[in-house]
Parts: sequence; structure tokens; C-alpha cells
Amino acid sequence: MDQEQMQTVFLCISHLLSYPDEEWANLLDDCLEAIHTVQNDAIVNNISTFIHHIQTIPAQQRMEQYVETFDFGKKTNLYVTYMNTGEQRERGLELLQLKQRYKAAGFDTTDQELPDYLPLMLEFAAYAEQQYVVPLFETYANNIDEIRKQLAAIESPYTAIFDAIFLAFEELGVKPIPKGSV
Repeated sequence: MDQEQMQTVFLCISHLLSYPDEEWANLLDDCLEAIHTVQNDAIVNNISTFIHHIQTIPAQQRMEQYVETFDFGKKTNLYVTYMNTGEQRERGLELLQLKQRYKAAGFDTTDQELPDYLPLMLEFAAYAEQQYVVPLFETYANNIDEIRKQLAAIESPYTAIFDAIFLAFEELGVKPIPKGSV
């Protein structure tokens, strides 16, 4: 995949992991169309399968499922540093370091979302140079994989999205840092 296709993948996945309100639902067909330009059949299949499935779920149920999965699920929340330290003080330092990484890459964040929010990290990955993206995901791949495993254990349709993330990581050459090495 080239840079433009990688950008499409990360922006689409970032959108799909955002709160599924009506505006979100209105962009699903655009996401589906965009993802079909990507030259990685496995990524396209995972994302397409998820979109086709989620489009069959009534809006209220879709939103409740999202909240139940990501807002109330301690092991499936989308804040990737939460698993390391929870709400402890050390997490604040990690969040500050993340913000500095974004800034060094020329990516400005707002205070609307914490810097470890996975959709924000994926948006960063869509626009930043690979030299900044790969080390970031190597640092947090294990945390993201832990979310993926938890989603798979509860047979969540979102597992397909996380599988697509790891297929994209593979394309980028992301090699997760072994636990305990950081």
C-alpha cells in the first residue's frame, strides 16, 4: 500500500471507532467506497464486513453497543495507556509524552480528547510521517492487541476493525516492543 492508501485505512478506522451517532452512520458508505481503493484484500474485507454488519443494527442499539463496549468496558476502552496505569499519576506523564510526540511530528491535538484515544492516534497515523508513526505503534501495539483480544473474547463485531489495524501495522513494518522492554 502506498501512503495515500494507508491514510485512507487509518482515517476510515478512526471514524469507525468513533461514537456511532447519525452523522457517523451517514459517512459509512463514503468509508466503504474509500476503503475499496486500498490494495490489501484482508483490510478491505475486515472493514467491509464490519460496515455491512453495523448497517444492519438499529441506531439506538448500535449506540448502546458502542457505549457498553468502549465506555463501560475497562478492558476494552479506547484509551490505550489506561491498561498500563489506569487512572494513576504515571498515566499523566505518559499522556504528556504522547502529546509531545504528536507535536514533534507537527500534529496539533485539541483538548477535546486525551492523546491516547485510539481514534486520535489513528488520525495522527494518517497524517504523520512514517518515522513518527511506526515507533508510536510499536510502543502501544501490545495495548491495542489486548483490546483486540478482549473484543474477540466477547465476540464483538469491532474485532474485525482491530484485525484491520494489525494488518495495517504489518504493512507499515510495526514490530511491537516486547512487554517489559520499555
